[in-house]
Amino acid sequence: MDGEYDVIVLGTGLKECILSGLLSAVGLKVLHMDRNDYDGGESTSLNLSQLWKRFRGSDQPPESLGACKEYNVDMIPKVFLYGIL
Repeated sequence: MDGEYDVIVLGTGLKECILSGLLSAVGLKVLHMDRNDYDGGESTSLNLSQLWKRFRGSDQPPESLGACKEYNVDMIPKVFLYGIL
């Protein structure tokens, strides 16, 4: 993070990513950071270890749940409409 930047964008949600991309496309030097160890803000998808850390603290999930890459949970609710089309 050494150096000088024209803009600092905090957060990696959709709006922040679009803003960061547009600013860098016009030639500004952008530092884009997030406090989380994953990108995507509230619309991210988390594996089991990330999900466990977010809702249970820093403990690792029990081995009985399987490998962390076997899970991928979307944090934003999805609406499925069956039979509409």
